[in-house]
Amino acid sequence: MSSPDLPSSIGPYRVTELIGKAGQTVVYKAVEPTRGRTVALKLFPAALTQDAAAVERFHQELRAMAPVSRHPNLVHVLGTGQDGDRLYLAMELVDGRSLDRVLRERRLTVPEAITVLHGVCRGLAEAHEHGLLHRRLTPRNILVSDDFDTVKLSDVGASGFEVVTNVSGGTVSTGEINLGALYYLAPEQVEGGQPGDHRADLYSAGVIFHEMLTGRKPGPKFALPSQLNPQLPPETDIVVLKCLARKPGERYATALDLLEDLEKLEERLRLRVVAEIRDISQAGSRLLGTESGGEKRPVLLWVGIALTVLAVLAVAGFLLLR
Repeated sequence: MSSPDLPSSIGPYRVTELIGKAGQTVVYKAVEPTRGRTVALKLFPAALTQDAAAVERFHQELRAMAPVSRHPNLVHVLGTGQDGDRLYLAMELVDGRSLDRVLRERRLTVPEAITVLHGVCRGLAEAHEHGLLHRRLTPRNILVSDDFDTVKLSDVGASGFEVVTNVSGGTVSTGEINLGALYYLAPEQVEGGQPGDHRADLYSAGVIFHEMLTGRKPGPKFALPSQLNPQLPPETDIVVLKCLARKPGERYATALDLLEDLEKLEERLRLRVVAEIRDISQAGSRLLGTESGGEKRPVLLWVGIALTVLAVLAVAGFLLLR
């Protein structure tokens, strides 16, 4: 993405490309000359530096992020600084794209959706353990590789600082929340104007899971995933409903609790596939064991072989897309 206003440098970094812009916050692709590495450089609005308490809060969160800086499901923060009146943050440049771009093209398969939520849960669990909240988790700040082997959360803690709007809590609003992002906010964030605790992040994760499975964002009166996607067992509804409970106390207590139920759901889906294959195999065996005359027997044999091949392909498809 090119821009006529592309700065040549920010701090020690040489800017090469505009990656994206949200409000007054801009993200550039840049090179760190001393190390020769390419980074994502996030430039925050000047309004942030005009509030001393906000700047202190920013640096506090950066210090809190140090223990999680190398977690495989979180975008790594590499450094920070100030250029003129604007703070910037250097982050790992992830080889992939945002989940929202993928969802604009297609609905995810069930194994793909589970794989992504696995990564989201692990990233949130690590952040929450160190007192870091995301506050506005959407598909836009979930980065995935084309094969979904890589799932990383961006904008955790200080890297998502521009969306914090709780002025009374010592922070400052430096950007407007996109209307599309409101779908992913917990009720207490939208109706009560509160930033919410870690359970607000789990609510957002539930919205994203519903969208990945069905291709739709859940509204106030949403259809259950199994009603929109017949591939899904009722256990899927239980996971989504618990994430989307209006009262925080009725949601999952932790991201690890959500991950535990997600693994149970995955096992349930595997067992269902195995059961379907067993039924197909038994039907094929009965068919092949039925005498229908000399000329019909080869036909039945080929039907049985075809059913077996289809069963094997079904298992392979499920396992390979996991």
